[in-house]
Amino acid sequence: MDPQGRALGPATTRFTDYVGTVAADDAEAVMDRPSLYELAQIDRDRYTIVGIELTVDGPTTAAVYAFDRSMHSVARLEEIVELGLSRGQIPVVRFEIPEVDAGEFIRHAFRRISVRLVIQDLRDQPLIVSEPSQPRPTRHAAPNRFDHRSLQT
Repeated sequence: MDPQGRALGPATTRFTDYVGTVAADDAEAVMDRPSLYELAQIDRDRYTIVGIELTVDGPTTAAVYAFDRSMHSVARLEEIVELGLSRGQIPVVRFEIPEVDAGEFIRHAFRRISVRLVIQDLRDQPLIVSEPSQPRPTRHAAPNRFDHRSLQT
């Protein structure tokens, strides 16, 4: 591993108009469906996946960031945490996932995923949610081309 590697920071885009958070639950092991380790084509006996990146900018790309347990003589996640605390960083290796379809990747990698974005200028302000003061019109509403249920597994 390159000791002069770059730190993995927050996600960015060209303008980063929206920023936010993501939460996800690991996918459950299902017969005939590849695991995240299989999608990334890495050895789960050697590596522990500690980060995931998905980018849509023209083509969709995905990568995982994995900790090499054999290189550091570490077996358990708790030991990876301890190593990071003692060194102030955790060395990882980036593995590109070939031929990625964003929807399929999300379905295979996660049981559930939630993405919440807000405009950058309001990122540090609490947004208080209330109900609309008037019902939304239904007569002239444009159809929703993105069905959020398609991301559920």
